[in-house]
Amino acid sequence: MEEISNKTLAILLIAAIVISLGGTLISLNRLARIRIPSITGFGTTDTAGVNLSITGVTEVNWTTDDIYWESGTVTTTVSSPLVLENIGNTNVTLNITCGKTAATFIGHADAVYQWNASNREPGSCPGLAISAGAFQTASTDPVVVCNSTGGGFLATDGSDTMNFDVRVVIPSAAPSGSKTSTFTATAIEN
Repeated sequence: MEEISNKTLAILLIAAIVISLGGTLISLNRLARIRIPSITGFGTTDTAGVNLSITGVTEVNWTTDDIYWESGTVTTTVSSPLVLENIGNTNVTLNITCGKTAATFIGHADAVYQWNASNREPGSCPGLAISAGAFQTASTDPVVVCNSTGGGFLATDGSDTMNFDVRVVIPSAAPSGSKTSTFTATAIEN
């Protein structure tokens, strides 16, 4: 066997060192792209956002929506009131419109058709625009019941329900037959 000279050994040693350094540099370059949690004891802070949009709902509902009187002759019976609830999530100005006047409802000029509004739950309408407990003559024009003064007809559970009592006086000369009228509640967001 032939002996390797010192010069050849030195060249091989330098080549091994160059290859080793090149491999180390390539490895370090690749490691720099990898995120390794630091062990320095310092914490990091990051923030995130949570966004949403709540749509206002303006809606009222007649929870008791019919009054039925007995058929027959005129009596002074008392019936349950119509009940209106604000089922939306916004306070509203509330208007009531009747489908007929007393004369067109009963069919006689001396007939009386009236209604009144009151809080079923305390504070439901702090902005009552009509006299509390006073009867209003039925009208085909809108009548403001709760306005934005005091917040209007509230949407707060426990304070969002009103009673509407109806009073009808039928003259003895009124024509017989079935009689029907409607109450329309219109809610306008405050």
